[in-house]
Amino acid sequence: MKHKAESERIKRGYFAYLKEAKRHSEQSVDIAAKALSWFEDDSRYRDFKTFHSEQAVGFKRHLAEETEQRSGERSGARPPSLK
Repeated sequence: MKHKAESERIKRGYFAYLKEAKRHSEQSVDIAAKALSWFEDDSRYRDFKTFHSEQAVGFKRHLAEETEQRSGERSGARPPSLK
């Protein structure tokens, strides 16, 4: 999939914010970049301007389910109503 230019600008601004305003280390910014890359891949590179918090919640659930499938155990991170 092709990255959208506006989303790339948003990401660059976010990474600068993490590094300068929040004083995160380069390693922390790299971790955030990797996580955003996974999210973009999962969302099929939708434009960040159309982002809704429900997308992040769904992605988090997706990651938890993948972890459970690999380990064969429940993560315990989700409330019982979602298990």
